[in-house]
Amino acid sequence: MIPDPPEPRDGPPGRPRQGVMVGVLLLVVCYLTGLAVNNLSVSDVSGVINRIFPRIGQGSSVDTSSVNEAWRVVQQDYVLRSVSADIGTQGAEKGVIDMLKQQYNDRFSNYYTADQYTQLQNNLSGQRTSSIGIALEPRCANETICAANSTPTELVIEEVLHGQPAEKAGLRNGDVLVSIDDHTLATEQPDISKRADDAANLVRGGKAGTVVRLGILRHGEPLTISVTRENLSIPAVYSQRFGSVLEVQVTGFNDNSGGDLRKQVQDGLAAGATSILLDLRANPGGLVSEAQSIASQFLQFAKGKEEDVVVRRGRMVTSAGAPLGNPGSAQKVEHDTITSGGVAPTQKLVVLVDGDSASASEIVAAALHDYHRATLVGERTFGKGSVQEDFPLPDGSDLHLTVERWFGPNGESIDGTGIAPDQTATLADPDHRFRLDAQSADPSQDTQLQAALALLK
Repeated sequence: MIPDPPEPRDGPPGRPRQGVMVGVLLLVVCYLTGLAVNNLSVSDVSGVINRIFPRIGQGSSVDTSSVNEAWRVVQQDYVLRSVSADIGTQGAEKGVIDMLKQQYNDRFSNYYTADQYTQLQNNLSGQRTSSIGIALEPRCANETICAANSTPTELVIEEVLHGQPAEKAGLRNGDVLVSIDDHTLATEQPDISKRADDAANLVRGGKAGTVVRLGILRHGEPLTISVTRENLSIPAVYSQRFGSVLEVQVTGFNDNSGGDLRKQVQDGLAAGATSILLDLRANPGGLVSEAQSIASQFLQFAKGKEEDVVVRRGRMVTSAGAPLGNPGSAQKVEHDTITSGGVAPTQKLVVLVDGDSASASEIVAAALHDYHRATLVGERTFGKGSVQEDFPLPDGSDLHLTVERWFGPNGESIDGTGIAPDQTATLADPDHRFRLDAQSADPSQDTQLQAALALLK
């Protein structure tokens, strides 16, 4: 996919706005590999790490003397001279995260360089710099989705966002990407995964206003299409009516997604819709606050009956029976309650979910399900029950750290298990999913959508 990394999130009360999030990156291009060198002596990083990770190292502090000695050895004896101190600093920062991932099987804590973190901040508001609005996917011959154990051979445009430069220029789903400007992709990079990385960098390699020429094959016929890169502002909420049913598709829980959904639901109901289909498929998550806002549009606060959208617990103690932390031992407990003024608290509601509905999507689905407010249709969700927060470091990089685990209104954790739908419905393949935000299949081909509409009609 033309890379859209996970977004930073807004922090809880009393903490600077650095980022509480429940998003999971399902398609990633370009992450740093592990660095073998640690260095804490060239900046104030050691103090930051000691404050964030007081239990790492001997006693309550990191053993900086050993780390500094390792860096001294590198400076004196490594095969290359003049190794940048930045490499040592980034190695130390990323090494802390790598150890947490290894020790506690933490899939979602990450280290981001300064450039990556800047991109994450831009993504928070749906901004994409120097982009054209496509996603790429390695596929097998004839643009087909590869079967298990098959090796992809083609780089296919599998997503063209509506109203963005790629669509305006004439690109279509299923176009096979062959070249970018003067670069023939298969010739320069035979490995399909690396080819996708190269393609992403080339497409987004120029400033907004510059033109990128894409050589494609469409049904076997060669075409060259020129697209002007733009700085994009991509909405996260879309809606349309199917008769009396208002479909609302949420692609991410970004800044003001709750406000956008609220307005579109109000407008749809005013125009005559009497029931709502909330589509959270392929939604990897986002802001806790926006999950709270969106769920609250369909709920009514009632003391002792309907109170919390989600409960977040942090600083827990692990044990043999609770390797992910004992909820009862949590030092920090946050209740994200239902906010008043929901615009659709009584209308019939169905929520569409699939295996790529994760995190904030699961918070909303769990709340609406636990309170018997909605029927869930589709497939079991991803199963991400943790919350991450961003801790920017002095060199501009970022520790994207798991700080809490979240629990639904019934007290359940879905981490690693996901949420089972009330009615199972499957798609033949992802190409049969109807979408409001991008070129897609006809609604009649989407068996999950049709199952949900049947319940509402």
